[in-house]
Amino acid sequence: MQSKILTFFLLSLSLFVFLGCANTPLANPNIPYPKLTYMESLDTDVVPKDFADTFINRFKILYEKSPNPHLQEVRFYFRDYYNEAREEFSPTASFSLVPRYLLKLCVQTTTAFRTQNFAQSYEIPVMGFNPPYSQNFDGLITRILQEGK
Repeated sequence: MQSKILTFFLLSLSLFVFLGCANTPLANPNIPYPKLTYMESLDTDVVPKDFADTFINRFKILYEKSPNPHLQEVRFYFRDYYNEAREEFSPTASFSLVPRYLLKLCVQTTTAFRTQNFAQSYEIPVMGFNPPYSQNFDGLITRILQEGK
């Protein structure tokens, strides 16, 4: 009887810990963000929507922490997408034993003063990508938010 109670307690505790640690916060819908536009028509390949959802969610979370009131619109699209897990290999990629997503994120920001373009290439391990919580795009987003302040 005691072993059943102990087993139930340990399983309940581990489930509680797992569920509590599994998700990071989503963006707050009550903050007036700049207009975010995914220009899917400019993608050079068919890119899973998870990448766009992750970029939008992470942009909103980082915008909450470091708002840039000058930003009016952020447009983005993806180029050169490859999924090595599906044996799609990029001609320019470096060797890796772990399958990766290879892609280039292109972002255009509009403020009252100017329009600016940003681009960054990514090699994201397939096993390490957890949409919409992955923080792979945080470096570029932080750079965008710091520009023009």
